[in-house]
Amino acid sequence: MGVRLALAVTLCLLGAVPAALAQKSTEDGLKDCEKLAAVKFKQENGKFRKFEIDRKDVEEDKFAANVGTQYVATVYFGKATYQAESAPAEIGFVCLHAGLGKGAVFVYVLPR
Repeated sequence: MGVRLALAVTLCLLGAVPAALAQKSTEDGLKDCEKLAAVKFKQENGKFRKFEIDRKDVEEDKFAANVGTQYVATVYFGKATYQAESAPAEIGFVCLHAGLGKGAVFVYVLPR
């Protein structure tokens, strides 16, 4: 009986690990997108202050293919807050991510 219980607990824990890793990898990917956006937008506009992705409104597409010569693992898109010299504005965004350990490779803000 004890062996069955231990096996059941082990299987439950193994099932929880991929879900936790997926959540962590998505959060890490979104942080990479925000970091790349901050660098890019600061270079383009010296008055840039903030780019923050709205986590509850993000969609994630597992892409896993090359765009030209650049490998893209995931495409994130949704809403974000962009602030430069004026009040913060809600905008749409697209971020191409090369995978864990490789980071975001492209961030684009969609005009509203």
